[in-house]
Amino acid sequence: MKQRIYEAVKGIVGQAHVSDNFFEFVNNTLDAYPYELDLDREKLPFVVVKPGSAAEISAIFRWANQEDVPVYPRGSGTGLTGAARAPEAGIILSTSRLDGLEIDTDYGYFECGPGVTVNTVDLALMEQGFFLPVYPGSKLVASMGGMMAGNTSGHIIDACIGKPADYVLGLTVVLPSGEILETGSKGLRKPAGTDLTKFFVGNDGLTGVVTRIRMRLVPARHKAFGIAYFGEPEGVARAVVRLYREKAPPPLFMEFMDRASTAVGFEHAGLPVPPGCSIFFASLGGSAEEAAGNRDRILQLMEKEQALEAEAIGSVEEWMRIWTAREIIIASLMQKHNGQFTGPEIVSTLPGLVDCMTELTRYTEKDPIFDGVPVYLFGHIGALTFHPTAILPKDWDNEKKRRLVEAEFEIETEMNLRFGTCGGEWAQFGKRTEFFRRRYGEKAYQLVRGIKRVFDPNDILCRGVLEGL
Repeated sequence: MKQRIYEAVKGIVGQAHVSDNFFEFVNNTLDAYPYELDLDREKLPFVVVKPGSAAEISAIFRWANQEDVPVYPRGSGTGLTGAARAPEAGIILSTSRLDGLEIDTDYGYFECGPGVTVNTVDLALMEQGFFLPVYPGSKLVASMGGMMAGNTSGHIIDACIGKPADYVLGLTVVLPSGEILETGSKGLRKPAGTDLTKFFVGNDGLTGVVTRIRMRLVPARHKAFGIAYFGEPEGVARAVVRLYREKAPPPLFMEFMDRASTAVGFEHAGLPVPPGCSIFFASLGGSAEEAAGNRDRILQLMEKEQALEAEAIGSVEEWMRIWTAREIIIASLMQKHNGQFTGPEIVSTLPGLVDCMTELTRYTEKDPIFDGVPVYLFGHIGALTFHPTAILPKDWDNEKKRRLVEAEFEIETEMNLRFGTCGGEWAQFGKRTEFFRRRYGEKAYQLVRGIKRVFDPNDILCRGVLEGL
């Protein structure tokens, strides 16, 4: 069967763009989880294919439907909910060749393929004075298609600029049955009422494969930067609550690192180690003066909550050094402990933020498996999001690593259920399927299954992901 699949797909995309190499399988099946791939031969992919057009993807889907072979789209594999790991043997459909980018200033939008990296789009837009409202921590390698599937903006605060879906004007999508669909508009006004775009941005990859993304151009705005240090994490939480309650303009970025991760990150970036935990942010404005005024107002609110220090960051260069300390914090921690990382996404409500912070400072008490494991607390606190991150010893066996990851997801589930929240950065299925069912109810879960059946009656696309890994 495997050879028959290889020959069929080769006939669609050409021999140069299909592989049955073992190392290609591993490269296109692993993700950021610390445990290695289960090398069960029955679960390894049949082939990895890299189509170059919507027409080729359509042909692959039509053949896969005839032969009942599941298809798993693959971007950069940076997701943290397990969906990048195909739960059974099938065709891995890499979007890496669909990496085009066109910026049309006359129309006021850009179009790109799903395989282009976020960083490539961001740099190209910056050169023309625009801003990309997508900024994951893995922006150097994360794909735009992955951002659409999760409707995630990463670090950027939803309350400040919204989600990527708010800027998507239209898509080209290949349905699991093979039809090619156009959605949305070429105008700057998105369709009112029924807009099929909504079924594909944030679809967890379940309803179709996006092959072309059209997003509105957003003019770049002025930024001003600030940082504050607190003796205790609860002071940071109180400051963020005050920021919202006193109606300060929410910043674009607002990042938190506890005392330990601040010390590691700043030292690794060649910066003096500060006196406590840190919170740093980028304020926006239509002018440099407005941005600076918004920054100063936030700093004043920090001082009201007894910040040890609260100060403006004087230059972009200084900001980038501090930002780098946060951006590479996971790599810094893994290097420090010579281990592998894993961490959940826990989201608080505004009234519960201080209590959530206190609870997370005692994270290692939640399960005996964390005994002796270094755990650091940081996150996108402007979006009320935390990532308690464990650094696992490399010499742990696979099963123990799996148990720790499962413990983290159980904690994530329990806390997000208790706060009435939901992950806003990572997709919802794969390892979060059980959470979705408990959070929204069995009826909601069955509705999602029903929607998938409408688009994918033969369950060809991402088979098994919706059921959980």
